[in-house]
Amino acid sequence: MCGRFYVPEDEQNELLAMMIREASRRLQLLTGQSGVAVGEVFPDARVAAVALGKDGTPGYFPMQWGFHRPEGGGLIINARSETACRRPMFRESMENRRCLIPASHYFEWQAAEAPGAARRKFAIHPRREPLMYLAAIYRYEEGLRLPVFSILTRDAAPGIAFIHPRMPVIFTDGERWLDRGADPEALMRDCAREMDCRMAG
Repeated sequence: MCGRFYVPEDEQNELLAMMIREASRRLQLLTGQSGVAVGEVFPDARVAAVALGKDGTPGYFPMQWGFHRPEGGGLIINARSETACRRPMFRESMENRRCLIPASHYFEWQAAEAPGAARRKFAIHPRREPLMYLAAIYRYEEGLRLPVFSILTRDAAPGIAFIHPRMPVIFTDGERWLDRGADPEALMRDCAREMDCRMAG
């Protein structure tokens, strides 16, 4: 799964800095609030996302993390990639509203090795890549000014399966993911598979 990810706070990556500035500008226009989340990002945060604009070209927009359950009771922050095309909650978004969430890495916790022991936190990212894109889908919900998104997950790559059996669907160059005419299941077969991990504080 994916319950936290990290967006660098510095401006060394010019592309990411531009995404954050543009999404923050749009957030200010839409809500009067400034600044999408950077650093360690938690569910329900407002972040920069890459999606197609009304003119059909990619742009940078603020989105909020988590679909709201119809019956209440928390957020749906992840969707299983294997079934999202068929589930009523996700099907339309998979077809028409795909987006990318830029980040440098995501966090995952390994189960405690013994009762009472602490879980170990890992930072995980594609090998040799300073920037990654989490594949996500979004929708509009009544009463909210921003669209909400859910991150797609898949079986963990072999090198990190010892940490957790699931991981987000990750692209290192994900613009094709936004193409509404492309088959999302075929695109996901080309996601990043070689991952590096390190202990995180």
